[in-house]
Amino acid sequence: MNNDIFDFKRFGNYFVTDIKNAIANYRWSMIILILGGLISYIVVGLVNTIYNYSWQDMLNGVDIEWVHANAGSRVSMMVTAFTIIIFTAPAKCYGGLTDKNTGSDFILLPASRLEKFISMILICCIVIPIVFIAGHLMVDYLICLVCPETGNCIITEISSKAELIFEGADVPIEIIDRINWTSAIDDTWMIFLFFLLGALVFKKSKAIKTFLGGVAIITVISFLLTILLAPTIKEIDSLFYSYTAGMSRAEIKALLLGWFNKMMLFDTIFDITINALLLTGIWFKLKTLKH
Repeated sequence: MNNDIFDFKRFGNYFVTDIKNAIANYRWSMIILILGGLISYIVVGLVNTIYNYSWQDMLNGVDIEWVHANAGSRVSMMVTAFTIIIFTAPAKCYGGLTDKNTGSDFILLPASRLEKFISMILICCIVIPIVFIAGHLMVDYLICLVCPETGNCIITEISSKAELIFEGADVPIEIIDRINWTSAIDDTWMIFLFFLLGALVFKKSKAIKTFLGGVAIITVISFLLTILLAPTIKEIDSLFYSYTAGMSRAEIKALLLGWFNKMMLFDTIFDITINALLLTGIWFKLKTLKH
C-alpha cells in the first residue's frame, strides 16, 4: 500500500480512532480547562467577598453579601486556559509517538501517512480549539444565566470592549473594516503547529523544551531585527513628517490606509509561509518516525 494514498472510508475510520485516543489522553485536562470560568467565578468571588468583609464580621454572623466575580476575570481565565491548551494538547495527544511502544503502534495502524497527517492537523487545529471554545462559552453563559449579577457573558464583554478601544483610540472606520480577523486564527494555528512539531521532535519535557525553543528563536530574530532596523526606526518620525508635509488630512489618511493594507497583506503571507514550513516539518517527521 502506498503510504500517500488517501481513502475517505479508511480516513473516516482512522479519524474516529484518533479522536478517541485524543479524548483518552486529554479528556480530564480539557474538562478542567473548560470549567476554568466556573473555577474563576468561585475563587475570585470568594476572594472579593473575604476582602470586603473582615473575619470578625464573619465570626459575628454579619449578613454577608457575596461579591460576584466580574466578566474581566472570566475573560482572563479563558485566555489563560486556551494558552495552556495550545502549549500542552499537542504533546499530550501525540507526544507518545516518540515512545517505542506507542510509536510502533501508530506506524502499524491501517492508514496512510497522509491520512494520519491530516487527522493530526484537524484534531490539533480545528477539533480541540472548537471543543474548548464552545464548552467554555457555554459554561460562561450558564454562569451569567444563573447569576445575572456577575455581569455580561464573555462574547458580549469582548465585543463591547473592542468597540470602546476603537472609539477611545479614534481609529478610522476604514481601518476597522480592513482588519483581517482571520489573522488571529492563522497565528493560533502557527503556535499549535509549532508545539505539535516539538512534540514529535523532543523525547521528554516536550512542551517546556518547545516553549524554550520558541523563546530562543524569537529572541534571536528580535535581536537581529533590532540591529538591522535600529537606524530606520530612529528616523521614521522625521521621514514621515517630511514625506507628508503639505498633504491634506484626507491624503494622509489615504496614505496610512495604504500602508495598513500592505501590513495586513504581509502578515497574511508571513503566517501562510510559516504554517507551510511547520506543516512540512511535521510531514517529514512522520516520514522519518521509526523505532
